[in-house]
Amino acid sequence: MKIAMMSRWNATCGISAHAELVGMEWVKKHDLTVFAPTLESATDWHHNPIEKEDEEFVIRGYEQPETIGKTGWIDERLWKEDYDVLVIQDLKLMPIPNLVQIFPKISAKKVLVWHEGNLSICEGFYKLNFDAIVCFDTRYKNALKGKYPEEKFHIIPFPCRPVAKVKGDNGKKRARNELGIPDEKTILFSFGKQPLYEYKDYLWLANELKERYDLKYLVLRSYGDLPPESEFLEVRRGRPEYEEIYKYLRAADIFLLAKSETEDIVVSSTVFQCLGALTPIVAPEVGYVELMGKEIVKYKNREELKEKVIRLIEEEDLKEEVLKHAEQYVKENSVEKIAKKFIRMFEDVLRS
Repeated sequence: MKIAMMSRWNATCGISAHAELVGMEWVKKHDLTVFAPTLESATDWHHNPIEKEDEEFVIRGYEQPETIGKTGWIDERLWKEDYDVLVIQDLKLMPIPNLVQIFPKISAKKVLVWHEGNLSICEGFYKLNFDAIVCFDTRYKNALKGKYPEEKFHIIPFPCRPVAKVKGDNGKKRARNELGIPDEKTILFSFGKQPLYEYKDYLWLANELKERYDLKYLVLRSYGDLPPESEFLEVRRGRPEYEEIYKYLRAADIFLLAKSETEDIVVSSTVFQCLGALTPIVAPEVGYVELMGKEIVKYKNREELKEKVIRLIEEEDLKEEVLKHAEQYVKENSVEKIAKKFIRMFEDVLRS
């Protein structure tokens, strides 16, 4: 099958993460071309390029508009090449006016992966006629009722990275040695580009626990301001590939996910990418993890956060129970399985 995908790529955002996960599976058996935004145009907060070169099947093939609904250049190969399927990963920062003009020229079946949780900004999106709309869960589908015909909706969950090949104490010890992390300390870990206020609970937590444990809170920042370091806080700067992120997760005792509440429909791509590292994930009880169950540990307030983290550190049975559910979730929603669901859906659409 000859697949084109229009998407962010090799960047620190959920759209790019989803595209890379399924795309790297598709390319094993199919002919894939990725049309990614030019780096000169994709300079918003979400699009921080990670530290790697683009793959040979990636074309920097469109201009990302500065604001929603504006236009931009699109590489003519998108409609001149004979693709079977065109997958578009979200429309929020696509050059919509230009897409509207060229859509009739594209002979491929057109599939939209819907990421946007704020429908108030989406009116211009519905001008484009897609053959299939992929939603991660029923919340997105229900919100989009009436915007597209019912038969066009397909629910395909966000894929998970595979379970870590190296598990247990040996994997942790090796990861710590390679990353220069003290072997004897209890390590709490966060990474990303979230605003600093989203770390307040965790900075408070580390300060509360520093006398109880020989503890270090390690924060890997990809973007934005850095919190001041202290005796229990170490801050590093970087945007490594996920193989390196997995190494940090293996080195850590607990992964603290920094997120704040939102009224939008959202998922946490970070959770789906990190569950397979089999390091316990702690997160505030917010919309990003609304549909997650026993695979992660959620808290409502700081005292509950402190209580649950202490239990994760001290109660091995609790930790193993959380990781058992995490591993089961990853296997049920592995990127291999999710990529195959897409291919089966493509085949159905091509037959229709």
